[in-house]
Amino acid sequence: MKISYEEIKEATLTNNCPECFSNEGLTLTFFQKHAENTWYHTATKEITDKIVCSNCKTTIYPVRWTEDIERVRDFYFKSIQSPKTYFKLTRFSIVCLVAIIAVAILLTIFLK
Repeated sequence: MKISYEEIKEATLTNNCPECFSNEGLTLTFFQKHAENTWYHTATKEITDKIVCSNCKTTIYPVRWTEDIERVRDFYFKSIQSPKTYFKLTRFSIVCLVAIIAVAILLTIFLK
């Protein structure tokens, strides 16, 4: 199964970076989880986020967040509308289902 995360929202923060103490360059990005395999493709309600400082090029993990960063992150998280979810069958799975139904119909006809 292939799992990917697609960006749904990006915001620039004016908070100080806990690593380099710069007040410019923090970027908060929200991602939606997508999963696909040979049978189906789906987009889930699961949302993850990531904060990166463009000055020192580091990812700011939740352990290093200040209260201000947490408040701003919560504000932007609430502003996200619930992302659209979907479940789609692949062509391969549809062909397999049609083939199974055709075999079942043929068996019922010939076994009568």
